[in-house]
Amino acid sequence: MREKLVDIEQAAKIVKDADNVVFNGSMDWTPMAMLRELARSEVRNITALGIVGGAMNLDFLLGTGVAGQVETCSLGFGEFSRVAPNYARLQKQGRMRMLDNT
Repeated sequence: MREKLVDIEQAAKIVKDADNVVFNGSMDWTPMAMLRELARSEVRNITALGIVGGAMNLDFLLGTGVAGQVETCSLGFGEFSRVAPNYARLQKQGRMRMLDNT
């Protein structure tokens, strides 16, 4: 049987331009090391899907230019910020697309 465990650099290489990547929607359990590796990998235009909302995970991908589109029901930082800052900035500039999946 083939080994399925890979290091984080190899895992990030699985994601290609314009792929769909799914995340949990809370501030908990966000795989920030993986998100930072995606930002370093130069992958672009992914659709980041937030299940039950999005938080710093989706906002980070928008801010680093990895995600060009987000699909979620909400995107904020819970009690810390009603609207995620990168999302708000890019939405106002017309530089990203948001799909509502309520």
